[in-house]
Amino acid sequence: MCGFVGLYLNNNYNVEVRKLVSILNNMTNTLSHRGPDHKDFYINEKEKLAFGFQRLSIIDLKSSANQPMISKNKDWIIIFNGEIYNYRSLKDKLKQRKNYWRSNSDSEVALECISKYGFYNAIKKLNGMFAIAAYCLSKKTLWLARDRFGEKPLYYNYDKTYGFTFASELRAFSYFPNFKKQICQNALSQYLRYGYVPEPLSIFKKTYKLEPGYVIKFDKKNQLLKKDYWDSIKSFVSAKKNKFKGTFEDAKEKVKRHIDSSIKNRLVSDVPLGIFLSGGIDSSNLVLSLHRQNITANTFSIGFHNDNNNEIDFADKVAQTLQTKHSYKYISNKDCIENIQSVVNAYDEPFSDPSQIPTYMLCKFVKKKITVAISGEGADELFGGYPRYKNIASFWNKIKKQPKTFSELMEVFCESFSSSEYSYMRSIGKKLRKYSHTTLDSLYNDEMSRWRPDEKILIERSFKGSYFDKKLTNLNNKVSDPRYLMMRDIITYLPSNLLVKTDRASMHNSLEIRSPYLDNDLVSLVWSLPDNFIFDKNEKIILREILKEKLGSNFVNRKKQGFEPPLYDWLKGTLNQWAKDLLFSNNIFFDTSDIKKLILRFERGEKKLTYKIWTIIMFMAWHNKFYRNQN
Repeated sequence: MCGFVGLYLNNNYNVEVRKLVSILNNMTNTLSHRGPDHKDFYINEKEKLAFGFQRLSIIDLKSSANQPMISKNKDWIIIFNGEIYNYRSLKDKLKQRKNYWRSNSDSEVALECISKYGFYNAIKKLNGMFAIAAYCLSKKTLWLARDRFGEKPLYYNYDKTYGFTFASELRAFSYFPNFKKQICQNALSQYLRYGYVPEPLSIFKKTYKLEPGYVIKFDKKNQLLKKDYWDSIKSFVSAKKNKFKGTFEDAKEKVKRHIDSSIKNRLVSDVPLGIFLSGGIDSSNLVLSLHRQNITANTFSIGFHNDNNNEIDFADKVAQTLQTKHSYKYISNKDCIENIQSVVNAYDEPFSDPSQIPTYMLCKFVKKKITVAISGEGADELFGGYPRYKNIASFWNKIKKQPKTFSELMEVFCESFSSSEYSYMRSIGKKLRKYSHTTLDSLYNDEMSRWRPDEKILIERSFKGSYFDKKLTNLNNKVSDPRYLMMRDIITYLPSNLLVKTDRASMHNSLEIRSPYLDNDLVSLVWSLPDNFIFDKNEKIILREILKEKLGSNFVNRKKQGFEPPLYDWLKGTLNQWAKDLLFSNNIFFDTSDIKKLILRFERGEKKLTYKIWTIIMFMAWHNKFYRNQN
């Protein structure tokens, strides 16, 4: 697990080598938290190519596994962030003599696969989480790739005047002298709507995230080709065609075996490893898998001094029943205020999922004992864990046959109601808005929104170009509405929110997180299962049934509880002054009178404003840290 930067500059871009080294060093230093164990560079003055790398040593701690790494045939240079879980089987298939390998690292296996099969074909063989950059010397071609679900980040910027730049995090671009920090109004609009900037946008103009499952090919003729090697939607359709043949019990046992295999592949590490245990269905199943395989787990939990936001007792029950080595920590108000600026620093793009605070605190806590953590991301999106899938589908079924003219009237009326200063008018506006939708996609986007478009929080607004606009035509009339919504989450909420949250929180603490539920084979199996194996009266029925065998019905059938902090209490108390200072700071994005009214409503007890206000607070915190101060 690491961080990297790269420059592939135009031939007519004049820069002295000494200056290039200084630029590369400054850019790479911004990512030292991602890889504090070793730093190195590759510079090809003739090609105007430069790679910078920060390593967090996980597999093969020797210097022979350091990067940038050059292939055996001297034709490829690679920088690689992530883990390849099938690297041993790939290594066997390469059939090289024992003394061929300089290291035992998965990075070298990925490099030699690229050298043998070519970049595009090699990437398709990888089962793992990764962002990769590789350069072919003979063909003078730069390649980038990102894993199938977006576990590892990769940003890029292209300008015909100077060339192509890329990095693991946005913060690195600030130290490239030609980079222009111009906020993208469209990205800001979508951030305020959803609480994060969705793929492929970034908060800055001309800078983008490489989408999950994609590669980029770039050469000195300024030819940029972007192509997918994996398409979640097409793969889901293919899995549905090859539907699972067997009973529910057969499916349960097969899922169990796939989880066991997936988590076993993710235990490969030369540094201490543990597992996040929230006490929920997902993480408890991962701990149970280790228990089935007679592996004693090091488990870690975090809780709050607030019964409404606390699952730590459930985590303790799992730990005792499955005999883990368990550690836990309660987050106090003091912890919150002392660490809030560190949380801001961890996210170099606006991000406002409130669980970023406990996630950051958990990562900081466990880093004292381990360097690799197993986590349960992806389970809800695969196994139907969110009640919204059924709720949105049910409401859509209610309104989908209403006349189009009625929907259009509702949209017109809601615009005038939703931004009213009177609460009862706003409430009417929200209800009218729900009846204005003419597609399931539109309804989904609103249900995922913090600030709906009709609420007009921004002075300027624009909503286009993100994966929330992507048309899933391959799924039309082929899957149920809840399953359709789950796939919507797979391409939006999962990569742009959940995986961003865990990556930045963990890597800011130099901690690697691995997600067994996002294993290629496990995903394909779950996608092939019929709906009634995924959700019935309860969500995630297979995972519940597996867990019930060891922990009983009362434990598994309780209501789902998210990893949510007592944010309302914090904003009313511990974080109140910090938040107000940010909200009242000078800015060109929000109307000051609107902000004042918003705060007044919140302080009068309008609790439902909590997340809306948090979205603005975290944008202003980001703006002060990464935009205003650095400019």
